[in-house]
Amino acid sequence: MELVADCSRCLGLCCVLLPFARSAEFAFDKAAGETCRHLAADHRCGIHARLREKGMRGCAAYDCFGAGQSVTGTGRVEHFRLVEQVHEIAWYLGDAAGRGADVAGLVEEAEALAVAAHPSSALVEDLRSRVAPVLREVARAARASYASPLSAAGADLVAADLRREDLRGADLRGALLIEADLRGVDLTDADLLGADLRGADLRDAQASAALFVTRRQLGSVQVRPGDEGTPRRLRR
Repeated sequence: MELVADCSRCLGLCCVLLPFARSAEFAFDKAAGETCRHLAADHRCGIHARLREKGMRGCAAYDCFGAGQSVTGTGRVEHFRLVEQVHEIAWYLGDAAGRGADVAGLVEEAEALAVAAHPSSALVEDLRSRVAPVLREVARAARASYASPLSAAGADLVAADLRREDLRGADLRGALLIEADLRGVDLTDADLLGADLRGADLRDAQASAALFVTRRQLGSVQVRPGDEGTPRRLRR
């Protein structure tokens, strides 16, 4: 199961099927099913090298977890958004497996659902509901060795200066870390599932052993950590 996007084998599905609204992330509105004005005839982005300067930061950060080439190659374009969700679930299961969790059965289910002829939202949600407690247990076990790890799940930490905080083993799941100052911070064993890192500064941060980090998150930050501070499977 490929979990890395390969745009050369996709029909530019994200540029057609996904909607976005004019904001700090996008320069204009686009409805679902409407072809982006920048999509070229070869199904590639015509301004890919200039996305940020053109006000399309959201596109620069976007990642489909490999779902694009999967549905393109199997003629299941209409299921792109569901398959994308399954691939994202599989990505998190990869993190769990790396922490010693027995998720082989769940991975097999994800792989089967990802290539199913007719995946449904009900099946995806059922899988997600069974994966969620496994991911929570992995995060709980990771922070168990810390005396009093920060509990900030869902917290509003927009533009917060967190350089003096001990974030090892922190629960930052779903936290708003937009434009947060995380320079030099140690995020070892921190749970970052769903954390919003848009515009955050992770210069010299140590996130190589952080949990549930995605390309979307690192693609949205202002400054990435160096290679040594980046999870191995997300290094450039």
